[in-house]
Amino acid sequence: MLKNKETLIKSATITLGVVVAILIAKALEMEYYSSVGTIVIVSMLSSKKQSFQLAWTRLMAAIVSLALSSVLFLALGFSFWVLALYIFIFTFLMYRFNTKIAIVLNVVLVMHIYSAGEVTPYLILNEFLLMFLGIVVALIFNFYSPDLESELIAYQKKVEEKFNLIFKNMGLCLMNECKIEEINEQLDQLYHLLTLAKDRAYKHMNSFYVYTNNYYVEYFTMRKQQYYIVSDMRKYIKPNFLNKSEVRTLKLFTDGLIVDVDVIDACEKQLHRLEGIKHQFHHAADLPTTRSQLKNRIALHQYLYSLEEFIQLKVRFLEKVQWDKTLEDGAEG
Repeated sequence: MLKNKETLIKSATITLGVVVAILIAKALEMEYYSSVGTIVIVSMLSSKKQSFQLAWTRLMAAIVSLALSSVLFLALGFSFWVLALYIFIFTFLMYRFNTKIAIVLNVVLVMHIYSAGEVTPYLILNEFLLMFLGIVVALIFNFYSPDLESELIAYQKKVEEKFNLIFKNMGLCLMNECKIEEINEQLDQLYHLLTLAKDRAYKHMNSFYVYTNNYYVEYFTMRKQQYYIVSDMRKYIKPNFLNKSEVRTLKLFTDGLIVDVDVIDACEKQLHRLEGIKHQFHHAADLPTTRSQLKNRIALHQYLYSLEEFIQLKVRFLEKVQWDKTLEDGAEG
C-alpha cells in the first residue's frame, strides 16, 4: 500500500514537471520545446541526491556535445555518416570519463541540429537552454519526497522486538524448553525485515540533495551483522546440556539482554557481566570429565563469545554515531 502511494506521488510529480517545463519552453518560443519533457523525465528518474549530482555532469556534457557536433557538421557537412561519427566520438568520451548517463539526452539535442541542417548561435543556445530548463524543473519537482523517517523508526522497533523474541527463545532452548524450528522461522522473518528496512534506509539517505543522513543505513547494516551472529549461534544451543548451573547463568543473561539499548555505558555493563561469566566458567566451574561434558562446555563458551561479539557490534555503532554527532556539532560551531 505504501509503495503504491509512493509510485502515485512519483508519477504525479514527473507528470507535473513535464507539463510545467513544456509550457515554459513553449511560452519562451523555444525550438523543439516538447523535447524538454524527455529531459525532465530522465532527470527525475534518479534519486534526489543523484539528480543533483548528475545535473552538473549533464550540463557540462551538453557543452562538449554541442561544441563537438557543431565542429563536425561545419567541417564535414550534415550527412548521416557525420552524425554517426559524432555519436561514436561523444559516446567514447562519455564512457572514458565515466559520464555515460549524459549520452542519451545530449544525442537527442544534437539530432535537432542535424534535422535543422544548420549550425547557428541561436540554435546552439536553444539546445543548451532546453537542457538547462529541463534539469532545473526536474530538480525543483524532485525536491519533494515522502518522509520515510517515521517508517524507519517503526522498522527499528520491529527489528528490536524480533531480536528480543529470538533471544528469549534461545534462552529456553538452552534449557531444552524450546524447539529450534521456532527460532529458524523467526530468523527468516528477521532477515526479510532487515533486507526491506535497509533498502528503505538507502532510499531515505538518497532523498536529500546535500545533507547526508546515513544513520539508518548504518543502523540496519549493524543489525544485519548481528543477525548473522545470532544465526550462527543456533548450533550452540542444540546439545542436551548437562550442567544446568552454567546453562542457567547464560539463560539469565540472555533473558536480560537489552537489544534496543542506545547508551554505550549500558552496553559496556553488559560486556562487564559477560566477563564475570567468563571468569566463572574458566575458574569456578569443574573441569569436564566426559566427552559429552566437554562438548557442552565448548558449545556454551562459543555461545558466550558470540553474545560478546553481538554487543561489541552495537558498541562500535554507538561510538561512530557519537563521533559523527561530535563532528557535526563542531562544524556547526
